[in-house]
Amino acid sequence: MILGALPALYIGLVWTTLVPGGYLRLARPWMTLVCIAAMAFIALRLGTGFANQGPWRTRLTDALAQLAAFVAALAAAGPELGRPLDRLTVLVAIDRSRSIDLVPNAEQRIKQELTVAELGMRDEDRIGTIIFGADAATEDPPRPKSDLPAPQRVSVGRDGTDLGAAIRRGLAEVPADSAARIVLLSDGVATRGDTMSAAAAAVAAEIPVDVVTLEQRSIPDIRVVALRAPTRADEGEPIDLRLVTSSPSAAAIEVRLFRDGDLIAKAGAKIAAGEDVLRIREKAPGPGFHRYDVEITAADPALDQSPEDNAGSAFMRVRGQAAALVIDGDQGKTAFVARALENAAFRVTEGSTSSVPHDLAGLVGFDLLVMGDVRASDLSPGQMEAIASYVRDLGGGLLLMGGDRSMGPGGYARTPIEEISPVSFDLKQDRRRGSLAEVIGIDISGSMAASAGAHTKLELANEAAARSAALLGPGDRLGVEHVDTSVKWTVPLAPVTDKSAIDRAIRAVGPGGGGIYVDITLEAGYAALAKENVNLKHMLLFADGSDAEQMGPCRTMVSNALRGGITTSIVALGNGSDVPELEMLSRLGGGRFYLIEDANRLPAVFTQETILAARSAVVEKEFRVGRAAPSSVVAGVPFDEAPALLGYVVTIPKGRASVLLTGPDGDPVLSVWSAGVGRSAAFTSDLKDRWGVRWTEWSGAARLVAQLGRDITRKGEDGRVRVEADASGGELHVRATVVGDDGRAQSFRRLMVRVAGPEGFSRETALEATGAGAYAASIGLSRPGTYIAIAKDEQSGDVVGTAGAALTAGEELRPTGSDRALLGRIADMTGGKRRDTLAGIFGDRASRRFAYQDITSLLIVCAGFFLLFAVAARRFAIPEPVLDFVRRTRAALKPRHVEADAVDARSPDAVVGALLQAKERAARERAVEARPITQPAVSSHANAPAPHRVPANAPRIPSGAAHGMRASSATSTHATATAPQANPTAPAPRPLTAAEILLARRKGPPRS
Repeated sequence: MILGALPALYIGLVWTTLVPGGYLRLARPWMTLVCIAAMAFIALRLGTGFANQGPWRTRLTDALAQLAAFVAALAAAGPELGRPLDRLTVLVAIDRSRSIDLVPNAEQRIKQELTVAELGMRDEDRIGTIIFGADAATEDPPRPKSDLPAPQRVSVGRDGTDLGAAIRRGLAEVPADSAARIVLLSDGVATRGDTMSAAAAAVAAEIPVDVVTLEQRSIPDIRVVALRAPTRADEGEPIDLRLVTSSPSAAAIEVRLFRDGDLIAKAGAKIAAGEDVLRIREKAPGPGFHRYDVEITAADPALDQSPEDNAGSAFMRVRGQAAALVIDGDQGKTAFVARALENAAFRVTEGSTSSVPHDLAGLVGFDLLVMGDVRASDLSPGQMEAIASYVRDLGGGLLLMGGDRSMGPGGYARTPIEEISPVSFDLKQDRRRGSLAEVIGIDISGSMAASAGAHTKLELANEAAARSAALLGPGDRLGVEHVDTSVKWTVPLAPVTDKSAIDRAIRAVGPGGGGIYVDITLEAGYAALAKENVNLKHMLLFADGSDAEQMGPCRTMVSNALRGGITTSIVALGNGSDVPELEMLSRLGGGRFYLIEDANRLPAVFTQETILAARSAVVEKEFRVGRAAPSSVVAGVPFDEAPALLGYVVTIPKGRASVLLTGPDGDPVLSVWSAGVGRSAAFTSDLKDRWGVRWTEWSGAARLVAQLGRDITRKGEDGRVRVEADASGGELHVRATVVGDDGRAQSFRRLMVRVAGPEGFSRETALEATGAGAYAASIGLSRPGTYIAIAKDEQSGDVVGTAGAALTAGEELRPTGSDRALLGRIADMTGGKRRDTLAGIFGDRASRRFAYQDITSLLIVCAGFFLLFAVAARRFAIPEPVLDFVRRTRAALKPRHVEADAVDARSPDAVVGALLQAKERAARERAVEARPITQPAVSSHANAPAPHRVPANAPRIPSGAAHGMRASSATSTHATATAPQANPTAPAPRPLTAAEILLARRKGPPRS
């Protein structure tokens, strides 16, 4: 029991700091309770299990069993032995937010501090750097002084300062075999995150956080605090916009007001020192969700030396008829659709591909978006992502119209638009088309290493080729060659079976050197395609428009290839000097030519070209539609009177889509489905002067368009729910107020809010009740931009309210001054220091770190050995000479002394006890001398009376007297023992075995 309580006792002593911790660590300290329970159980069992054994065997077995159980229970607690280390790792967290731009010579100061810190390092020490802003990342992992810093520069969001993220990143980078310190180099102006909770985590890890304050310069600044507008209004209703400004002194400013990106007002104004409010009278525009932006400029630039924070935004919903935006890739050809929607009470805005909004803020003002025959290459990746988010997150409606530049032929396969479409544009499963063999030649010259946004030109070209490979099926064949001054077959021309291997091979290629040799590219591709026995053969060449070389013999090559059944298309990046010749080659090759200025549009062009090369995406023949399923969209439309359509785009319906109209072979003509909060539809034919020219003269088509528009348009909001949003401190704060029909607050609604933002940002969370009819939620924001919040009823799924807010980049640049107080609290809480420099930081080694070695396996082996010895001690007899040796040793080690009460040493009881003790010793000695034991001797010993118990106070007999008594006793006993012996000439009796001796003892003495 006491042994089992030792681990728990150790933990308690460490916890009370009476015993230094660190040298022994238990991974599972709660298992010490098992150790105590195991010891108690073993003690109880041993107390009753060895009653028939001698005292020595019992004690030995008991001790070994207890020790085995203790070691096993200790192993269950996961003990680890600690070895103290003297290594120190310093992690320097560097502030890279925009507010550091207000610190004079910030970059130079940071470099100097890092250099000074390294001067005090020992050979075993480590130093690492972390950069942070709106988030945190490790730029240089912990390294010794002898290693050079990491050459790469990582990027973080600069529009925010999250000190807590920097501390947590530092804690994650601390090596297990080193003591550590974290140093914050910052102005301390935290605009997001929970700094003090991160500091508490550092306290728990026993890692101090030092701080070095980077002082901002003090500059005059006029800024926009907020622009506030009513969340709802009726069309034509007068409204007041309130502009809140802050200025260190009275100043004259110019105010510019924008609505949905258009300048609507411009005027001068005077503002007072401190915060001031300007009221701007405006009339509510047409129905929809509108954005107002305001910008101010100081008349005297000296009063505003930080103009980045001079803008604000607000959003307002104007009640009225639904708004539709109709985009046509062929301007004016969708007039029929626009008139049909206008007759259905939609407010229609028509435009070309240049009218497509670039973000959600531009789309949120419309309830329905119609895209007629628009190429994917005409849209940027950001625009396609915004359209997808508009439907999925904001509940907008989308109608895709067919055409030879739309859907699959338009390059929409594997894009965000396809994700929200009810039909798939991937034709790899279509068995009606012939097999295709395609070779893609990609320029990997040095110019392809140039950056095009977040990726290089070559990375985007590889992405485009990988998407093309994904479109093909097992019956198709694909080859990919990367070329500069030589040809490298990244993917030899072969059946498309392992798409993942093809994808990895394409993406792994890096840039080369020189320019692309066009002649060897085409020659290698044509030679491979000539060997293929397929229906369609196609060569796709991608080259830099100003770095294509060796094109002299290419005109003859592409003409000969076309006669051999191989078509050639060319994609040129950049309008360079080689573009005219590349375009001529594509014409001679019977293919298509694409001039791309933005490399980010390459994937859309490659997928469009691959589908067109397969020659199965478009079916041009006369057919009549058939009704496939009942719906309110097609109800009342007399399709039996409908004229024929002249063509359509082949698509594949998705699993949950509703196919309402079909064409030849059951191909979908009209499909609808729900995508996120919104709905989308795909009409695979057109309603203009090509395939649907006859339908434009049929009244049923206008009715179909009107009913389809009403079905997929964004639903009206619940007038009883008012939603508001504002962005500050790196978070979007959404509030909702709910009332019933009687005007009383409703507190039992279950509401959700979905937030959409720039670059595909999408979050959904519950609105928690905060009061009577009041609900709220906060969502962290990653970067500046417009964020739209859609509140919906969790049970019905209906949208009940919309709100918007803009997080501006200027919030981080407001010169509020360095926050020394916050940095000081971090240092004081974690045991760190407020430093002016990093000099001597490696001399502060306040905390000791331990390297731990798990000894669980060793303890398990020891427990096994102890248990084995315990079993052996119980099952096997211990030789008598061993026991006698132990007794003699113990007797020799006992101190001999005369009892203090010598007056009673000669008392009768003491004398008798001493005589009996001497008799017993003599009997044991004769037993040893008389071995081997004969049967009569065993019987005699079995009948021997039990020795009398010697009193505890019996005195010791002098050595002479004891010797005389021992001799007398020995003579008498010897005579008794030898009386029954047989003839001396008889052979000696056989020694008895241990089993025979035990049997004789159990039978007892022979009866007379």
